[in-house]
Amino acid sequence: VAEKPLLADTDLNHNKQALEKDADNLKMQENAAHQAHLQQLCRICGVSFKTDRYKRSHPVHGPVDSETQGLLRKKEKRATSWPDLIAKVFKIDVRGDIDTIHPTRFCHNCWSIIHRKFSNAPCEVYFPRNSTMDWKSHSPNCTVCYTARRGVKRKNQQSNLQLGKRLKIIAERARKTKGVKKQVQVNNKNLMKKIANCKKIHLSTKLLAVDYPADFVKSISCQICEHILADPVETTCSHLFCRTCILKCLKVMGSY
Repeated sequence: VAEKPLLADTDLNHNKQALEKDADNLKMQENAAHQAHLQQLCRICGVSFKTDRYKRSHPVHGPVDSETQGLLRKKEKRATSWPDLIAKVFKIDVRGDIDTIHPTRFCHNCWSIIHRKFSNAPCEVYFPRNSTMDWKSHSPNCTVCYTARRGVKRKNQQSNLQLGKRLKIIAERARKTKGVKKQVQVNNKNLMKKIANCKKIHLSTKLLAVDYPADFVKSISCQICEHILADPVETTCSHLFCRTCILKCLKVMGSY
């Protein structure tokens, strides 16, 4: 009779150790998944590398690439490593980074911003945020992991009835806001035309001698002033603008 409690205590200790081991393994898996998500994000602005169709990225630590080094030599700058340049341009000290909290690479857009800082050439590149990314330790409410999971299809889908109700609500809201959104878009387009104000220097599409298809005329027209493209530039989202038009609008309206 006296031995049974001892066996029960032994079983409890064994189960407790197994649970603790499982909890530790689960935590390690979560941390590994978190670090994997971090490798897909920019250290500076937090943008995913998947948004770049060329999948370009650069290491936060280490020497600069040959193109950047050539630019720095022309400007007689002594910085030779990325931490030095990132500190000068974005005011971030990456030397104390921890790979469980901070991404180890930055995007090509931030690379272009660094180049623009040490170059006098005009460029339509802009920073996608109001401030640099503030990285925090992994937690149950981690925004990094939550953002990565948003695109995954759920296993337990809603019933057809619930889905139908949701679609009706969305359609009703869309009908109510359609007129307002259309008016806002027209106002923004008119505002951008006023900012560009390039009637005297850019040629109108009305001067085309041949009656070309509408799609062709649109493909050679600036999407701000609607004139024939002059000194065209292409943004990362594959839109074409006159250089002067897009630079004026970015300066006045920001990254709209």
